[in-house]
Amino acid sequence: MQSSGRVSFVCRGDDDSPSGETPGSSVGHKLDECPDYEHATRRLLALVTQTATQEVAVVDLYTQSIVDIDQTAPGYSFLRVGAQPGAIVTTPGGAATFVGVSGLQKNGIFALPTTCILPPKEGEAARDLTSWAACHLSSAPGDISVIVDPVLDGDAPRTTCDGITLRPTTPRVDDACPADLTREPGPVGRRKLLVALPDEHKLVLLDAQHLLDQQPGSFGECEPEATFALDADAPTTPVSPVLPDDLQIDADTDTSVCLTPSYPALDASVRPTPGGIAVTGDRAYVADRTKPVVHVLDLSDPCTDRELPPLLPYSYSAPNRVVTTSRVAVSPVSPSGRQFVYAIDQDDQPTSSVMAFDLTRIVEHANQPNRNDYRTPLVFEGAPRQPYMPPDRLRFSAPVRDISFVMRDFPKPDPGTGAGEFGVSCDPDPTSSGPGTAYRSNSDFTEGARPVNLRGLFGFAMLTNGQVAVIDVEDFDKDCRRPATTNTSDLEDLHGCKQDKTATPYTLNGVPTVTDESSCNVVEPHRPRSASLSISSSTNGVRAPSLRAFPQFSNPNPADVITVNQQPQMLATDFANPVNQQELLPAEVNVSTQSYVHCTEEQLQASLPPCDGGAQPLFIEPSLESAPNSLTLPLIEPRSYAQDETLSLVFEGRVFNQRTSAFLAHVMGASEAALRDPDANFCGAGVEDGDTIRARGEALGVPSGNLSAWAGAHADYVQISGDFPKSDDPYWTQGNGKECAALLNSNKSGRDACTNTFGNIDNPAALREERDLSILRAYGGQLDVKPRQCPAEGCARRLDQLACCFPAGTAYTVRASNQWLLTGTAGLHDIAVGANGRCEHTASCDRRKQYFNQRAFEVCDPTLPAETHTVIDEVTGEETQVVDFECASSDAKVGCVGVARDNAQGGQDHWVLPGDQASGCIFENLTSRFVVYRGGQPSTRGMTFNWQTTGGFVPQSMSLLQQSPSVSPQSLGYLPERGFLAVVDASTLGLVLFDLNSLGVVLPSPYY
Repeated sequence: MQSSGRVSFVCRGDDDSPSGETPGSSVGHKLDECPDYEHATRRLLALVTQTATQEVAVVDLYTQSIVDIDQTAPGYSFLRVGAQPGAIVTTPGGAATFVGVSGLQKNGIFALPTTCILPPKEGEAARDLTSWAACHLSSAPGDISVIVDPVLDGDAPRTTCDGITLRPTTPRVDDACPADLTREPGPVGRRKLLVALPDEHKLVLLDAQHLLDQQPGSFGECEPEATFALDADAPTTPVSPVLPDDLQIDADTDTSVCLTPSYPALDASVRPTPGGIAVTGDRAYVADRTKPVVHVLDLSDPCTDRELPPLLPYSYSAPNRVVTTSRVAVSPVSPSGRQFVYAIDQDDQPTSSVMAFDLTRIVEHANQPNRNDYRTPLVFEGAPRQPYMPPDRLRFSAPVRDISFVMRDFPKPDPGTGAGEFGVSCDPDPTSSGPGTAYRSNSDFTEGARPVNLRGLFGFAMLTNGQVAVIDVEDFDKDCRRPATTNTSDLEDLHGCKQDKTATPYTLNGVPTVTDESSCNVVEPHRPRSASLSISSSTNGVRAPSLRAFPQFSNPNPADVITVNQQPQMLATDFANPVNQQELLPAEVNVSTQSYVHCTEEQLQASLPPCDGGAQPLFIEPSLESAPNSLTLPLIEPRSYAQDETLSLVFEGRVFNQRTSAFLAHVMGASEAALRDPDANFCGAGVEDGDTIRARGEALGVPSGNLSAWAGAHADYVQISGDFPKSDDPYWTQGNGKECAALLNSNKSGRDACTNTFGNIDNPAALREERDLSILRAYGGQLDVKPRQCPAEGCARRLDQLACCFPAGTAYTVRASNQWLLTGTAGLHDIAVGANGRCEHTASCDRRKQYFNQRAFEVCDPTLPAETHTVIDEVTGEETQVVDFECASSDAKVGCVGVARDNAQGGQDHWVLPGDQASGCIFENLTSRFVVYRGGQPSTRGMTFNWQTTGGFVPQSMSLLQQSPSVSPQSLGYLPERGFLAVVDASTLGLVLFDLNSLGVVLPSPYY
């Protein structure tokens, strides 16, 4: 095959059928009547358009071979059509197939009767252009769909639309390729063709039988019976997205500073350009490549060309962007009564994406004043925990080319009746004995609920890179894909579970009745499906979010030896219990395949839950020198985790990598300066100035009288990392540089004076603190700064010195101050440019960012005495005795002060737990939860905890790349009778069939 485009499937009978078969069995049949394995009298064929050769290839799926139409000529030959083929469709009963073609004065539709799509037999004429009836269209056809003109009760099918008279057909010279659509099996009613004419901005309705009745070899004008002008009215006023609870603005938020999400009115003046068509029942949904709507056509009487209010494609992340669509798919109605439309947002960036529209909720809210709001794309629940997926989009690693829905089930027979019910949900209730219990997983996960078992309603997105992504829509096994623990509260627990009907765990005789995966959100509607069970164990491997090893501490200065009891500690902490606030849920984490759980001494000694069943103890007491550094991985949303990730928690870490050019604008004698770098996007990088960091202090409960000093001590600072002008630079003798020595009170001149005060860049890790500038105010491209440590003569003097030594653009970075910064791909923040141009927090208004956090503040123990340590000046070699700051809330550098609490054993706990005074310093974001405890000495810049996570979310997909490195997928189709998903590839593969039972390629496919 060459340059394959689209595919349609046909069930064809065999003329050489055994005696007793219906005469004329070479006519088409419904697809569910193929194949006939008992007598082999029917053949399932795939018709694949060949855009380069203007042909339609025939593939016999029964013999798994390509059919050579002209067996007298060398090589393979196919069914010739009059121009480049595009859309191809087959009637419900399989009697005929219609192919849209386009070319110079060759735009039209060819009709291929099923009786003549195989090689001619002896005495039959060769298959060529004169074999087919065809008609000419006024412009190139786009997508085509077969629809049925329904028959009203007691009426006979009408031949044409009322009031329409079609040109009489010329009697056929012969009847070599008969096709009578009025006698084909399938739904009762006249077959019509709904044809898109993109260049004419409309759709037309043609009678399929009238086209078949044309004289073969003729190419007269097509005669439309009706025209859909695609001019349905769109809303002329703004509409709003319907938001789930987790994106609603909190009631205590000042809504005067938060903009309510709103979509502007559509531009109704744009002319429509129909794209893909999806038909179900009496509705057709039409994508539009230029107008921001998805058209909805009422086909209950297709002759009336009636349009309904359209679906309204918008973008939640970019409300003012004009969203147009290329292809659409409509789902079957699920057993729960839901139905959806998926539409491809063709211009979304960085890749085209998929929107979901809920047709059921449109009907449910049809009479409400805000009914148009429900015609916008679904905004999915759980979006705040999936930062790399838009709230109202399915976005993948490559653009989406085509989409399809599949609903399938394998009903388990009832032992008594032998009959099975379609759409039964898996039942995890250990007290139940109903039919749903038959769908539970077995002990080794080879049967029942599991990722490869596609039982339910699913979407499929074909990507341009050759991947076919699987999308959960309504998984019948969802209730059995979860942890065994339960949570009856409305609040999520550490596994994302809530609102369970029972508090009893899902176990029966000690064995889980569920998969016991890491989260209740492993399966989510309209989200990519997981490729594996989210379990980390010796038998399953590392498939749930896990640590590769416990975090390791490192000190940037190897010469500065710090004993273990002097080091800071990073430790896990327990979770709040949403059911019983008086009790806590123990901290737990997987390290590779080994589970670790925080246990009490009593639980450890008596092997009581959760310290039974092979789990190792997880220590969270900072006073235990043997306790390894640790953290927990929140398991609410598996999709928050990359498959593998390396993270670092760095004291006073860099907010962004070094930039090479910033100008320090300073007026001599002023105590403030401006560092300007217009392209830096400081807010986007997450820089926090005195005001934004002050908000964090308020949240931590810093006393109001100490809040200003606390904010000043924790605001980010600029670290000048550039070099001075070279020694022979004229600046030192002819410019302001000759004044630097006097400003620096140095007996050295020029560059040497600057080096003496600010150090050189030979060792970037040990740059002098005199280079640091505290950030007072942060803007998109400017930072207002002052010296972090001013000399005795004042901040103005230090700024004069800096301006003198760094007269031109200089390299720099920005660091967090007196806090730990999480770096790596999970370093998300909620800072953005505000209305006044300043950097500010946005999570209170943009709830998508409510779990974004990359800053951790230390907890200090007030029972530890203050100590002293020696600081050595690297330039002068002088030693200075420094008294460590005491652990008191009045100290500006303190994050949180830990308070000992009584425990059940009559002693005191010195670790931080939810609800404690210091619980504000429990760090938690999407993928990490821990507390950092101050060591016996103050933490210094560059101290680091490093760790790696693995077992993150891997989406389920099927790939053409396993068959060929060169692919160009064009279209997607589903053959429910065989459980095959068909992908047409224009590059090297032709037609590829995937078996949805195994998600693998059907061998010996692909067909070349």
